[in-house]
Amino acid sequence: MNIIQRNFFRLIRIGAFEQKEQMEPMSVYKWGQLYQLAVMHNVAQYVYNGLLLCKDQFFLHLTDKQWQTWENTIREIRKPSNDTEEEADVFLRADQLTNPLLNRRLQAILDDEQSDIRTRQLLLTMIRVARHILNKGIPIRQLVDLGIFLRTEGDRADFMTLEKWLKTLRLQQVAKLESSLLIELFGFEKEEMAFAGGKKDKNVEQVVQELIEFTNTHVKDFYFSQDADNIFVHTSNGSAMLGHIRRSARYFRYFPSETVTNFFASFAHSLSHIEE
Repeated sequence: MNIIQRNFFRLIRIGAFEQKEQMEPMSVYKWGQLYQLAVMHNVAQYVYNGLLLCKDQFFLHLTDKQWQTWENTIREIRKPSNDTEEEADVFLRADQLTNPLLNRRLQAILDDEQSDIRTRQLLLTMIRVARHILNKGIPIRQLVDLGIFLRTEGDRADFMTLEKWLKTLRLQQVAKLESSLLIELFGFEKEEMAFAGGKKDKNVEQVVQELIEFTNTHVKDFYFSQDADNIFVHTSNGSAMLGHIRRSARYFRYFPSETVTNFFASFAHSLSHIEE
């Protein structure tokens, strides 16, 4: 990780999980880059909380204009909104899997009103992280949500039932990866990762580096479009599909049953963006 990324994750650990951290010195320009990173990954509130908690640290130097920018951003975030908290892209809904067999099993789990609701919520949060890894790259906001849920509600979840569900949905390796990301990025302890057997994925450092490599390619670049004066269908970014293929291949070992169907479902979903 570079210094911007290191300070970025430090501030999340401080603002979201109340950990004690010391900032590394950065230029005004790099603090501006960190702000953009926080907004892009939808974790501005947590990063801002971290900034406030370590405002008096010697190496934390933001200009008055930068503080004002942060305050304006947080003010906008806190404004009442009629928007629901559902996933903006319906394709990434956590209560659906693209593999038909696994999706039937998931629906059976969600329809079982006798099971613990917190455990079901934890399962959906983990699925949301997995789907983002397959389709968008590093799911920082979703990982933070998972971490907060574990810290606030985890002690009341039924981990034995969760482990059974993870096995039923073939999510054991994904669970191990997610727990390893929480340990590596947000300072969680192995003992807190009961749902993954408390084990750390041996390849997590490589995975973290792959996931946090910043690119300007967004998932929307994978969508197909059609110009009004052109009969040919094309992607908005020529390398987006190749990137999606590489990501699917890279994480195939973690969720093989879902990865292949997810890719083709993504392809079919992208076709919906073509004008009739």
